Amino acid sequence: MGTMKTGVPLKVSLDGHVEEIDSVSDAADFLQRWPIERRGHVYRSALNACSAAIAAQMSQSDAMKVFTGFARVAGILVEASGPAMMLEPRSVQSRMPKQGRQAPK
Repeated sequence: MGTMKTGVPLKVSLDGHVEEIDSVSDAADFLQRWPIERRGHVYRSALNACSAAIAAQMSQSDAMKVFTGFARVAGILVEASGPAMMLEPRSVQSRMPKQGRQAPK
């Protein structure tokens, strides 16, 4: 069940090697090879989503959305136009309300 193709392949780059992920099984295989020292909460969410989709407890589409989010956060997502999208770390200030706005209560 986890081998269903998802349509347009997602491209990720790890150590300069670009890989196409076009099924939940591909995503799960990629996650199994992810460096242990870089495994955190977002990684575990992606792995759990892929496992749930393979077990038919979650849709393939939703699992791939979670994997795509993981790829974005990890900075390994390759945009259609070029190299991996690198995200700059957000500062504490960027999470603070803008001046003149009230913080949510």
